[in-house]
Amino acid sequence: MTSAPISPEIAPLAAALSGQYDIERELGRGGMGIVYLAHDVKLDRKVAIKVLPPLLADTAEVRERFLREARTSARLAHPNIVAIYGAGEIESRVYFVMSYVEGESLAERLRREGVLDAGIVLPIIRDVALALAYAHERGIVHRDIKPENILLDARSGRAMVTDFGIARVAEAAPLTMTGQVLGSVHYMSPEQVSGDKIDGRSDLYSLGVVAFQALSGRLPFDNESASAVIVAHVTKAPPTLLSVAPSVPETIANVIDRCLAKSPDARYATGDALARALDEAWEKRRKPENLRAPLLSEQQAQAVWERAANLQAATASHPAPAIAPLPSTAPASLTSGIAMERVRESAVEAGISREHVERAAAELGLVRGSRARAELALSPPPNRPILGPLFAAPYRLQEDSDIEGEIAAGDYELVVDTIRGVLGDEGSVSSLGRSLTWSSRMLSRKGRNVSVSIVPRGGRTRIRIDERLGQIAGGLYGGIVGGTSSLAVFAASAAATATHSWVAAVAAGLAVELTTFSIARSIMGAIKNKRVKQLARLRQELEAEVRASIASPGAR
Repeated sequence: MTSAPISPEIAPLAAALSGQYDIERELGRGGMGIVYLAHDVKLDRKVAIKVLPPLLADTAEVRERFLREARTSARLAHPNIVAIYGAGEIESRVYFVMSYVEGESLAERLRREGVLDAGIVLPIIRDVALALAYAHERGIVHRDIKPENILLDARSGRAMVTDFGIARVAEAAPLTMTGQVLGSVHYMSPEQVSGDKIDGRSDLYSLGVVAFQALSGRLPFDNESASAVIVAHVTKAPPTLLSVAPSVPETIANVIDRCLAKSPDARYATGDALARALDEAWEKRRKPENLRAPLLSEQQAQAVWERAANLQAATASHPAPAIAPLPSTAPASLTSGIAMERVRESAVEAGISREHVERAAAELGLVRGSRARAELALSPPPNRPILGPLFAAPYRLQEDSDIEGEIAAGDYELVVDTIRGVLGDEGSVSSLGRSLTWSSRMLSRKGRNVSVSIVPRGGRTRIRIDERLGQIAGGLYGGIVGGTSSLAVFAASAAATATHSWVAAVAAGLAVELTTFSIARSIMGAIKNKRVKQLARLRQELEAEVRASIASPGAR
C-alpha cells in the first residue's frame, strides 16, 4: 500500500484517539474512506483504522447503521477475513479499527502485473470463497467483493477479505452514481443491479468477475458509461473465459464461467462448493485428456502462417511442396508464448482461412492427438472455383430486426455506446424525429462504410444495419491483381522463350493472374465473413439494449 503523511483533516480524530491508538501515516484512500496505519498502545501491535467519508456518515441514521454493521462483522473470526477490533464515533467522525495486513490489495497487484497465472489466482479465489462461505453461514453477505477489498498478506500468503458490511451502509446513504456505486459497478451481480433480494450467491458472482479479470486482464463487461455496464450485467451473456484467455486450463475456466451465470440458481450454491470445484478443476487439469495444447513460440507461429499461406495459394498446377514437421527444440509451455487461437485469428485477419491454418499446424506437428491425426489424413484441398460467385460477393451486408415495443429516446446514449464498442469507431450520430442514425467515419482510412438506424414507430422498434464493401473490394482486387500484372508478363515471356510456344506463354501468364486473383478472393471472403459475424453480434447487442429499454419503467 502507498503511504502518505497525516492530513489536517484527520488531526482532530488522531488527537481524540491519542493514548489508545497513535496514528502514524495514511495507507490509502478510496470511495469508501481513508485507511491509516496506527499503533495500538495498550496491546503493542499495528492496526489499521478506516475512517468513513462524510458522504457516508453525515446523518445520525447512517452512522448508527454503520456501528451496527461493524458490531455484526466483528463477530466474524476466520483466517481469510480481516478482523475488526472495534468501532466508534468521535465528533461525527465514524471509524473502525481492524487488523493490519502487511502487503497489498489484489487491485494493486493487477495494476502492476495485468494478468496473473492460474496457479496464483486459484489460491486467492479459493481463500475468498472459504471466507464468504463462513460469513454466509452466519447470515452476512458482503455485497462489495472486488479486487480493492481483497488483501494479500505478504507474510502468510493468504488472501483476506475486508470491508464486510460497508456496502450495506452505503445503500442507506444518499448516494448518486458516484463514489461507492461507480467504483463497484463492474462487479455487481444481476440481482443486485435489479434491486432484487440477494444472498451469498451474489458475492460468488462478484468473485467470478474478479477471477475473470485476474486471469484474462479484462472485465466481462466494460464501458465508459456506468449505466451501460449495469444493463450488460442484467441483459448480456458474458464472454467465456477461454474466448479471451485461451491459455487458462479449460477445467478452471468452466468453474469461473459458472460463477457468472445470470441466474443465482445456476451458480455454485455456497462458497464451500466453489472452493471444492476449484480444487477438482486444478487436479483435473493434470490429466492427459484435459491438458490444453502448449503455446507456440514466435518461430512456430511464423512457420504456421507461412505454410498456411502457401497452402491457400496452391493450385493444381503449382501445389504446395511437402513439408517436414518442426523439430521439438523447446519444452511445451502453458504460461508464455502465442496461443493457437491467436495464430488462427491473426491469419484470418490477413485473409488466410482457418482450414489452411489448421492443416498447416497439423503438418508441422503442432496439433496433437486424434484431431491432429484426422487433419493429417485429409487429402489436399481441392482448388476453389474462381467463378460462382466470382468475387466472393455480395458486397452489401445487412442485418435487420423488428422488436415489439418502442425504445425510449433517453436510452439512445447506451445504443450509441454499444455501436461504438462493437465496431471500434466513434462514428457520426444524427436524428430525425425519434429516429436515430449512426454512420461510420472510417471510409477514407479502412474502406469501412457502415450505417445503423434505430426507428421506433407504431409500437415497434426497427433495427437496420448496413455495410457496403465495394470500396475495400475494389482496392483489394485492384492492388493485388493489378500489382502482379508485371509478374504475369514476366512469366509469359519466360515461358515463350523456353518453349517457343505462344500457348505456353499465355498459360503461364494466366496461371500467375489466376493465382493472385484466388488469393485476393480468399482474403476478401475472409474479410466478408468477419464483418458478417461482427454485424450479427452488433444486432444481437442492440436487440438486448432495445428490449431492456422497453422493459424499463417509463418506456412507451
